[in-house]
Amino acid sequence: MKVDKSKNQKDKIMGVASLKEALSALKMADLQEIRKKLQIKNISSLKKAELIQYLSEAIPIILRTIIREFDERRIVLIKSIIENNGIISAKHVEIEEIEYFHKTGFMFTDIRNGNPFVMIPMELIPSLVEIVQDKAVLNDVKRNTEWIKITRGLLYYYGTVPHEKFVELVGKYAPIHPNYLAFNRVIFDAMEYYQEIQIDSYGYSFWEVLDPLEILEEQASRKNIAYYPFSKKQLLEAGETNFVEHPKGYSQLVSLFTQEHQMPKPEAIEIGEDCIMQVKLGKHPSQILQYLQTELSFESLEAVRRLMDVMVLLINNTREWYLKGYTPVELSRQDKQELQPLPNQKGEIISFQTREKIGRNDLCPCGSGKKFKKCCGK
Repeated sequence: MKVDKSKNQKDKIMGVASLKEALSALKMADLQEIRKKLQIKNISSLKKAELIQYLSEAIPIILRTIIREFDERRIVLIKSIIENNGIISAKHVEIEEIEYFHKTGFMFTDIRNGNPFVMIPMELIPSLVEIVQDKAVLNDVKRNTEWIKITRGLLYYYGTVPHEKFVELVGKYAPIHPNYLAFNRVIFDAMEYYQEIQIDSYGYSFWEVLDPLEILEEQASRKNIAYYPFSKKQLLEAGETNFVEHPKGYSQLVSLFTQEHQMPKPEAIEIGEDCIMQVKLGKHPSQILQYLQTELSFESLEAVRRLMDVMVLLINNTREWYLKGYTPVELSRQDKQELQPLPNQKGEIISFQTREKIGRNDLCPCGSGKKFKKCCGK
């Protein structure tokens, strides 16, 4: 999230003066959403004008409590808004964040001169200046930041974690008890803000997980494997927004895309990172090759072999959800046969499923449905 701090912006664009004025611009459904999120009870029957009046009086009182559940990213945003007289450009703010702001009850979005802005009512600025400097609040914010990053890091590497295991794993790196209820509120709030954590009957999952049950079943089938023991530093790094691991083989893959396939580097990086996620999703090498055939053209079998040599290196060194955060290399003794497919002698290619040589009239292992000689064997 980048914040536009244009000096001219605060002279040209005016924020909103009062909380009541900002709340009045919302729909009744939005006001009820604020009421529910802030857990304000016994006022659901109020009419819109009455609800606005109630919230405009209640929110300043609980403002400190609201902010104590934030993390450092949101505190930085609040400070930027304070510094810019209650309003900043939202051009570089993520859409997920914009969707979240009005739910806080004190941060609002609007379109001014065709551009999106994030605002805080001017009447709240003095209170916020004091709150964001309060050491007790900042200690909670620091704690919350660790909780959120460790949670995201664990789910990035494990994919899905059952409910009963989740708190135990997070607690190994950042104390939760006796603040379990606060932990739950912070994580649920972060789920809305970042939209990178999912929760269902199976447990907590990383947002790109398609089938939590499948991951849990695969993990359960490897009862002799414990969850990989990541360091706190590793999890905090993986907990950063937009983090993608770059295992051995990644840089070679990007170089192959740019040099052999003349692909622009940003596109090569995007496809390389897509390949990493394909591995995490449990895709077989043949499925990844099939995906790459939609993005690349191969002039010969040798070009396919060069790609697969690099892909095998990447696959073997990517931390997998099925393997509870381990790489195939780390578990090579147990999984070597199915997780390390390698090309055979020159001019031949090995099926990822059968481990046998592919004949020219056999179906291509890429999954296209064509004969090998009409597809990758050209």
